[in-house]
Amino acid sequence: MLTIKNLSKQFAGNDFYSLKDVNLEIKKGEIVGLIGKNGAGKSTLMKLMAKSLKPSSGTITYNGVDIHTADNLLKDFGIMIDPVFYPEMSVVDNLKFYLKLHGKTDLYPNIETTLKLLELWEARNRKPKGFSFGMKQRTALAIAMVAEPDFLILDEPFVGLDPIGVQKLIDILKKWSQERNISMLISSHQLGELEALCERYIYIEKGQLADEFDGQSAPSVLIELNSQVDEVILANYLSEQITLKENILDISTQASSEELNQVLAYLASQNLINHIQVKENHLKEIFSQGE
Repeated sequence: MLTIKNLSKQFAGNDFYSLKDVNLEIKKGEIVGLIGKNGAGKSTLMKLMAKSLKPSSGTITYNGVDIHTADNLLKDFGIMIDPVFYPEMSVVDNLKFYLKLHGKTDLYPNIETTLKLLELWEARNRKPKGFSFGMKQRTALAIAMVAEPDFLILDEPFVGLDPIGVQKLIDILKKWSQERNISMLISSHQLGELEALCERYIYIEKGQLADEFDGQSAPSVLIELNSQVDEVILANYLSEQITLKENILDISTQASSEELNQVLAYLASQNLINHIQVKENHLKEIFSQGE
């Protein structure tokens, strides 16, 4: 659906590239997480995709068309990179204006649903100029979501939401992906939320695509075993969902009840369990490797 080839951006006056030779594809219906440390080039990439910046070199094509060769190619995009709205206009009027501007006044009924999802319905008649940063983020997110886009570009969409609100947003984005086949690129420092949502990840470091990988299929539990474990016997209980490495048993939450009962019964009967912990999410591992 969207293809990026050899994309680079060097700002005037800089002797370095903020983004260098990035290549990637995002398929229809795919939810991709964009991760990287501050200053890595994430926002630059998103702004290039949104046409708020021009590339120094390279191309971005959407449905096979270079986005810089024609107008209105991004009309079906929902974009939230920086909070953008009219601060002197009420929240509900901001959304109405956005829909009218894009010729989608038939979607006015979406306004109430969207604002309730993002916990802004009670503030619908207030002007965003006096909002907290979190509420400004949610206002911008509402504008990005209200027009039922085919492609979402979201930067830090979970900021300002309480845990229940975060889960509601994750659920609705998953539902949109499954039912409406919407593509999404989402950047966030809230790694747990990304892992609950994304199928694939792009890791940017110092302006370059450093890694690209699929998300874990399921979280897992780690069991630290004592030194008396007999690895030959334990091998009978290992499977694709239950693995052993350096005295640590990794048990996926996708393991069957039969597998769980068998391995846990054996470990308990032999007093082999020293410690149990939830495995740190994979994205945190990626970050710590770069330290």
